[in-house]
Amino acid sequence: MDKTLFQNLPQKMNLISDLFSRVVFSDRDACQDLVRIILGEGFTVIGVTPQYDISNLQFRSVVLDIVAETENKEPIHVEFQIENDDDHLRRVRYCNGSMDTHILKKGQKFRELPDIYHIFITMSDFIGGGRTIYEVFRSVREPDGQLTSRYPVGNGVHEIYINLEISLGDDSELDHLLRYIKETTTENEDARFPHIISSVNACRKDGSHMKYYSSHEFFEEGRKEGRKEGENQKQNSIIRKMLAMNQSLEFISQCTDQSVDYIRQLANEMPMTVHEDNGYKVDEE
Repeated sequence: MDKTLFQNLPQKMNLISDLFSRVVFSDRDACQDLVRIILGEGFTVIGVTPQYDISNLQFRSVVLDIVAETENKEPIHVEFQIENDDDHLRRVRYCNGSMDTHILKKGQKFRELPDIYHIFITMSDFIGGGRTIYEVFRSVREPDGQLTSRYPVGNGVHEIYINLEISLGDDSELDHLLRYIKETTTENEDARFPHIISSVNACRKDGSHMKYYSSHEFFEEGRKEGRKEGENQKQNSIIRKMLAMNQSLEFISQCTDQSVDYIRQLANEMPMTVHEDNGYKVDEE
């Protein structure tokens, strides 16, 4: 595999990658920006543990992307998931149970368990409600089958699921942050989360930050990136062949699931004249 692929990998990664986000948000100030924007004021991050490893000799162990500790000893667990290949809700359930067993010491009362926050950021709207943010609350079912929040049944667990498929679109601070997480480019930078931007730039510039990557994870990320590039090259080749066959922009877009603007950009790189309705024809000199 091309060595430059690995050398340039941090330049291509977005923050939705758990591998990249672990490094970026290991910086306390960057994590503080993230927590403040998502949970609001009132949380002061005093420490961050990336790749929080909860080992279990008898049962399944779990490695959490990021666990932030607040001055009030409230753990904040942040997870980034590109793939939708598991039950995310049950994953959070298991992570919560695993964390609780490591928080409460022998002799402590259950009431001493602190509030815990799970922030789960995914690429797709796996819940399927057509919303960007889902916050889960415990409630009681009434005899008539209706759910009510009249009774205090909170157990201190806060679950927030955020997806990047459905845009907030309200130009808020969170809206801009989610765009930056999805596509971590200079165009999506925002002065309202300066520490995140600073940590991203430091990670991309300073090779010493790569010490946080394990060789296996780094290889897997590079392998995925290489496969993605190969798939993109193959699809671009198909698009160019369809352009040469005088197919229209709209028809090629429908066949390849690429936008008309993207196809037009490829067309402009070829010695052809664009015809929006009737395809293309080769320029004659």
